[in-house]
Amino acid sequence: MSQAARAPDIRSQPPLLQKLASMNLLTSGSPASYNLAELLGAQINLSDSISLARALTSLEKIKTSDSLSMERPQRQFLNARGGMIRFVLRSFEANETAIPFMLPQANQATLDDPAEAIKPYQRFYSLHQSEMDHRVTTLRKSLRASLALDGPPRSKLANLDRILDDTLGEYGRKVLARLPKMLVARFALHREEFLNSATADQPIAPANWQHSGGWLHGFHQDIKQLLLAELDLRLLPARALLEALETQD
Repeated sequence: MSQAARAPDIRSQPPLLQKLASMNLLTSGSPASYNLAELLGAQINLSDSISLARALTSLEKIKTSDSLSMERPQRQFLNARGGMIRFVLRSFEANETAIPFMLPQANQATLDDPAEAIKPYQRFYSLHQSEMDHRVTTLRKSLRASLALDGPPRSKLANLDRILDDTLGEYGRKVLARLPKMLVARFALHREEFLNSATADQPIAPANWQHSGGWLHGFHQDIKQLLLAELDLRLLPARALLEALETQD
């Protein structure tokens, strides 16, 4: 007697899916129904499958290039990850001036015109995504170059990562590009809760909405948590390359 397939344990899902589910931003309401590998695999069409199969049967050692870093791979990964986390956190600090893009500042229109008010936040999120994409891509290239120095089979693994990135990378970017649009629902929720609260009619300066306990502060925390969870997801391939480098023959 066949048994129905068990849904994946919620704790086994990437933090980004868990975070989206906790914010009620997934249509199913639960990340257990989302299998990341299946979602990505479903995006490989016949043409991609043929190209991927040909590439896998003729893997060649990738050439080392300027992508190779002299830093130890583990230290390189930790430094890159730490730098990206600090970049995200600093962009939420009110007095930070060294970051090229900062969290939008509130004014009365932020409350009165939500359709326009959400747009700067979406741009802010998208700019962070571009920065993460650039830094993670640079890190992966460097880790591939380190793998290539070890000879087969690690050099083949490095080339495999490049092939998969070429095949699925653009799809991944398109999926993640939906996240800024999802901010609309969270903004509307925090705004509605504030308008229905006892403090809505009190004279409060818009800047105070961004302080702890303010309705925008809660929304800002949502953005921050989503960015950090997305970073964790983007770093998964780099983590796999690092683990391959650290595995003893």
